[in-house]
Amino acid sequence: MKKIILKLAVLLLATAILVSCGRAEIDPNNYLKISLNGLDTAASADFDIDYEKIVTDNLRSFGIKTSDDKNSINRAVEMIAAHLCGSPDKASMLSNGDVIIFQWDRSGIEELEQTYKIKLSITDKEITVCDLKEAIHFDPFDYLTIDYSGVEPNGELLLKTDALPVMDIPFTARYTSGLSNGDRIKIHFGNSSQNETTKKCFEQGFVPDCFEKTYIVNGVPVYVKELDDIDKESYEKMDNYAQEELQKLGASWPDKKLCDMKLLGAELYTPADINAKWGKNVLCFVYQITADIKSSDNSKKHGKNLDYYYFTYFINVFSPDNNKSTEFPAEKVVFPSYSQFYDSIYGDAFKDGDVICEGCQTLDELRKTMVDCFENSICETNIAE
Repeated sequence: MKKIILKLAVLLLATAILVSCGRAEIDPNNYLKISLNGLDTAASADFDIDYEKIVTDNLRSFGIKTSDDKNSINRAVEMIAAHLCGSPDKASMLSNGDVIIFQWDRSGIEELEQTYKIKLSITDKEITVCDLKEAIHFDPFDYLTIDYSGVEPNGELLLKTDALPVMDIPFTARYTSGLSNGDRIKIHFGNSSQNETTKKCFEQGFVPDCFEKTYIVNGVPVYVKELDDIDKESYEKMDNYAQEELQKLGASWPDKKLCDMKLLGAELYTPADINAKWGKNVLCFVYQITADIKSSDNSKKHGKNLDYYYFTYFINVFSPDNNKSTEFPAEKVVFPSYSQFYDSIYGDAFKDGDVICEGCQTLDELRKTMVDCFENSICETNIAE
């Protein structure tokens, strides 16, 4: 009896050895790949099982003779994919140090092991999240430049950004026009909720430290009310422009030569009534001209030198002048002008003999010309009498 039992045990052991020798033991965890996307605290994980490699690493166990037999390989891959799967316990909002457990679904294992000569060693896999990059904190207002256009009280706000590290997120302000110096304005980073703005930044690798700042409007040009209101750069710009135009005029004179021009100063005319139709102000630059009047017979000998007063005035002057161009709107700049009817002269000119001179013979005549043009005005001058 003992001999019979011993023979039976040996037979069963031999059978088990034969079965196990023909099977490939496969650990699916070796074919599980994870990829992490995003930044620390908000990353996501994607999982992929390389079914094809499971088959190609164990061709004989799947009854496939050669790796060239693509049809058989594809059928085996489809079979495994249908019966071998799993899912992580979490795959989003991940941080460094988090532990993910990939849990395998064991319901289809038995059918695979009966179909193929394989043994699947199924154990859930633990994965520790690491090497996630952290978002970079930044102050978006460090990249904001504020400029103004227009004239007080109708200043306009211009928001400019330079090298802002995130894209498609604008700065916004509730009020961008009708501004005066001293006004307080709130500027927002983003045109949606803070959570949405943070999300957009985070997707680009950044986290904003603030979303709103209050600025006091400063630097909006204002209409000049006193000569001291004019900044030096604006004053020089107008003077240079007036002198350049006077040089051009002098070059066209047929009967006199421009010998010298001297800026005596400026006079500011402001309306006594703020609702005056002629404007906010007029700034008149006054020059003393020395001209060489030719003799009546046009001989080469010069006749005499004549001193008189020339002006150029600018309408609705504001300061500071943020426009760095040297050009001025034609309707805002006026030069002496006149008309002639036979021997009579009308306008801003006088005759010296047969020679017509644009301007005035005296300062009093020049001022009268200005006052006549801008009635009910207050005059401030820096011209030394």
